[in-house]
Amino acid sequence: MLLPMETIKEPLVQTEEFTILGLQIQTSNEKGDAEVKIPQVYSRFYKEDFPKRLESVRKFDPLYAVYFQYESDETGKYYFMLGYAVNEKEKTSGDLKKLTIPSQKGRYFTIQPGAPEEVVPKFWKEIWEHPEIPKIRTFQFDWEEYSEAGIRVFLSSK
Repeated sequence: MLLPMETIKEPLVQTEEFTILGLQIQTSNEKGDAEVKIPQVYSRFYKEDFPKRLESVRKFDPLYAVYFQYESDETGKYYFMLGYAVNEKEKTSGDLKKLTIPSQKGRYFTIQPGAPEEVVPKFWKEIWEHPEIPKIRTFQFDWEEYSEAGIRVFLSSK
């Protein structure tokens, strides 16, 4: 459960620019859209062994799930990309797309341990229902980072 804004300890940080190479789709949070399409991206990502295929070009380890080009806010269409950070000059091939995430302000939140398919949707539901967080979100580039240390989410914010 998230706390009221005045008690949230996550500081506002400035990120560095970085580039992601991965699979990309457009989706929305309408019933039957993202809840179907995003798991399909994860399934394809692992079925076609993208972690191994991208091993030689990865800059650092976390797997990124990036949300961007929001039509409006969480109620509109947006793009989703699953991939790894790479050198900005890395070439794309096949279905892989490249996305440069500019430096921006935001906050990192750590997600409680558990199965990602359970704890990540629960986290997003709490974000959408939180009375203060929607007021400070800028809907630029948001992402989840999956690493051995756990899962954390970056929300672009004011």
